[in-house]
Amino acid sequence: MEKRYSVTERVSRAILSPWATGAAIGLAVCFGLWLPKLSVGLKPLGEIYLALLQMCSLPLVICGVVASIGRVLRDGQSKRYLGRLVIVVVGGLFITAALAIALGLIVRPGSGLTTEASQTLGRLLSATEIQGGTGAPLKEVSFVDFLTSAVPKNIFLALSLGSQLPILFFSIVLGISLGVTGASRSTSALESFEATFDALLKLIEWLLYALPLGLLSLLSAQIAEAGLGIFVAMLKLILLINAAVLISLVAGNFIIARKTGRPYFTVLRQLLESLLIAFATKSSFASIPSALSAMQKLGMNRGTTDLVIPLSVSLNPIGNVHYYTISAIFIAQLYGVSIPPSAMVTFLIGGVLAAVAGSALPSAAAIGVISILLEPLGLPVGSAVILILAIDPFLDPATTALNVHGSCVAASLVDDGTGNSERSGATRSPFSTT
Repeated sequence: MEKRYSVTERVSRAILSPWATGAAIGLAVCFGLWLPKLSVGLKPLGEIYLALLQMCSLPLVICGVVASIGRVLRDGQSKRYLGRLVIVVVGGLFITAALAIALGLIVRPGSGLTTEASQTLGRLLSATEIQGGTGAPLKEVSFVDFLTSAVPKNIFLALSLGSQLPILFFSIVLGISLGVTGASRSTSALESFEATFDALLKLIEWLLYALPLGLLSLLSAQIAEAGLGIFVAMLKLILLINAAVLISLVAGNFIIARKTGRPYFTVLRQLLESLLIAFATKSSFASIPSALSAMQKLGMNRGTTDLVIPLSVSLNPIGNVHYYTISAIFIAQLYGVSIPPSAMVTFLIGGVLAAVAGSALPSAAAIGVISILLEPLGLPVGSAVILILAIDPFLDPATTALNVHGSCVAASLVDDGTGNSERSGATRSPFSTT
């Protein structure tokens, strides 16, 4: 007999369905193009929704990482997970960088621009120089600076600033310390982190009912403010980076489908919500709860997903690799600078380092790490930041979504098929949604 749903249940299911989110995105595009003033007026509403998601996301990641690492070490599973995780993350980043370099050199996004496009870019650079150069002084980010910034001098300051990398470092260290502490003394602390996670997860579940409205408010304002002039001028670069994201997403989805034994489009349907959240909010952390739930529904080991996905979001940002590497190649071609074979290693390693470093910074500041790729070629970092920042609204959503999807791919590759509560009755995970 078919189950009958109450009116409240039917409304709830409709709000949470992919059709509602798809309709919200369609309306956002229409509002942004044809009702720009209304779209800008909706922006505060979208910012409030994003702030509510971020309010829960960082504490949720802290509790999950601490509890997961603590449990893994106490159960003696660290070698099984961590060794495979390092291989998957490092291998994935360098394979992605190689793909980005190949696409950049073959398609050549910075060559063959029309006269109109060149004039638009020239006006953008000239206007910025008239207004005072590149704005705030650009801080060059070296690899040593990156490592130093990962260690928080004051964890409470890092929490107040939302500094993801120092917070993640602290969470990992705290989880390790609880994991190697005597079981009787660490059990209460780990259970407290799990209980806090459950409360935060419930808050995020409530917030998802406002997702269509949040998507409409955020996306329409972004489209209205970005404008189409710079989009047309740098269309080749925008299309190439988004195409690279699509190629990686399609390939990654095949990996998840193969590892889980589920049909390809079943996997895509399960992950669609988390990808849409990442796309609209441009926040990988905000989509972590949805990604964890989706991977667990696909039968992944809960212990693996709890550990790998939060870590991978910051340490395995394959979307950022495409962003920085292809953008740097675009700048080199725009200025007519050839990229010799000897520079390939620089682009390969630099693309990975820039991606990981940029994942810990806000969008505007993160673009500055492209200096890691440009400085060895003597290219102007300030001008590059101006150009890339102008089209960031057309690049950041897709690359953020790929960062989240890449973390799911990493979890599927790390998973060894053991320990899933549905298969072997493992203890409940702190990230469990059932």
